[in-house]
Amino acid sequence: MTNLPAQLSTLQQEISALTEQLAPASADEIGQCIEGLMSGGMRISESITAANPVEEYRLSLRNVPVYGLRRAYVKLKRGEYENINLAFIPLPAELAAMANAECRILREDRIRKQETLRVIEDSVSRTIPSSRGLMDLRVTQRERANELAAKGFYLVAQGVDHQEFANLARSRELPAGSILLWAIDEVWSPIAVRVNRSRIHTRLTVQETAMLPERADELARMLALPDACEVSAEQMAYRRKVEKDIQTAEPVEEERAA
Repeated sequence: MTNLPAQLSTLQQEISALTEQLAPASADEIGQCIEGLMSGGMRISESITAANPVEEYRLSLRNVPVYGLRRAYVKLKRGEYENINLAFIPLPAELAAMANAECRILREDRIRKQETLRVIEDSVSRTIPSSRGLMDLRVTQRERANELAAKGFYLVAQGVDHQEFANLARSRELPAGSILLWAIDEVWSPIAVRVNRSRIHTRLTVQETAMLPERADELARMLALPDACEVSAEQMAYRRKVEKDIQTAEPVEEERAA
């Protein structure tokens, strides 16, 4: 138990690193991937009829982890995938599935580490035994904070719990290697950064309530169908909810594009 703070710190760093790898690829990274495959001789399938095929890939791959996209890119370059026509770049949905499959081990590893972290934290319940009786873990982690400061780390956020820390790391608001000292709710980073917590909170709220334009179009077509002879109160309530969701879908998409 004497090494508990160090064990927690190591787990937090490992989870942070995994979360960074599983962050969504940016539009630029997706574009560079497709252009790199094209420069190597692979062609975009003629079945993609969009005026800008690369934009189709950006749309389909926007939630794909950057790690998986890079792995799929390298393996395509090396011809390591079987049963694939190497003359053509896989269709957007196919490439997204390939990139997600490359992340399976990382996702499983992160889940295991997060479960281990929760078990340890529950077992200590903010206190650990020592030769002098009970020592508040907050004292131990305050000492750890002083050690990090001496090593050149920076205090970049306070009052942060595990969920918010994971969200900040996933959104790249925190540099890789950032550490959450959960007993004192502080985040220490190897790089001095200004963490915009309100921006990530707003972004998560938008993601939770947003509706994809494709889904909005589909629901709009459903609403355009003639009603049955008898419509229940529940059906009418659901119709009003769908209409409201469709109305909010377009502004959300515009905000994301901005």
